[in-house]
Formats: sequence, C-alpha cells, structure tokens
Amino acid sequence: MKTKQAKTLEVHNHAFISGPRSRFSGASVTHSHEGGSIPHKHSNTGPGSYVIDKDQWFQATGLRGGGRKKYTAKPSGEQMPRVELEEWQKSFKVIIYDRGDMPASAGEGPGAALPLRLVMECGMTISEIDDRTTPKAEGGAQ
Repeated sequence: MKTKQAKTLEVHNHAFISGPRSRFSGASVTHSHEGGSIPHKHSNTGPGSYVIDKDQWFQATGLRGGGRKKYTAKPSGEQMPRVELEEWQKSFKVIIYDRGDMPASAGEGPGAALPLRLVMECGMTISEIDDRTTPKAEGGAQ
C-alpha cells in the first residue's frame, strides 16, 4: 500500500535578469525544489518571488490581493543550481518622510504596502527604519 507523500516544496518564481533568456519580456521560471522556500536565486535570475496568501495580506494591510500558496511533493518545473543571495539582497532600509518634505525623486510613496510586500513576497527583512518626519510639539498647535 502506498502512503501519500506530504506536499512540502513551495512553488515560486524567478525572473531572468541576465543571460540570453533575459531579453524576452516576462522571461521567468516557476518551479519547486528542496530549500526553495528559503530566499535564494539561480544563475541569471533574480531572487525568488513567493505567493502572498490573500488572507495574510488582508490581515496585514486591509487590502485585497494575493493568492494561495502552492506546494508539490516532488520538485517541479525547470531545476537549476541554487545560488545563495548576497547580504545586500536580503534586507532593505525604509525611509519615512512627511508628505511635504519628501524629495521629488522619492515620489508619493506607497505607505506600508510596499515594505510588507518585500517581506512577504521576497522573504526580505527590514534592516533599518529611518524616520525623517518632523516631530510634533507636545501640547502645542499642530
């Protein structure tokens, strides 16, 4: 009698950012493999992109979006040698501005959704929060 094998390999995506496949718009690979749920990349690809569970996204942001994670029992899709991420690819700095003080090059800013997406979709961490907002005077006019 065969026993059902647990589906434990997370399906994820990598975009090709260099090499011959990078010249095609949207060139990517979707696959699963051992250690695939730990942030990584492959030769000629960027870091993995993971599905954000829509219930977790709504709970964290109050926004609709996301999907349902998929898992496989055996490796699926194109298999490629794993490449560890460099330290600078594992974390990012968040800079918070007052709306009027924001440099033109910074744009409008996405609020908390973008940093949360980088954490939930890419497995990155926030290395620093640089709060450049103007402190409000206590008890004074706002």
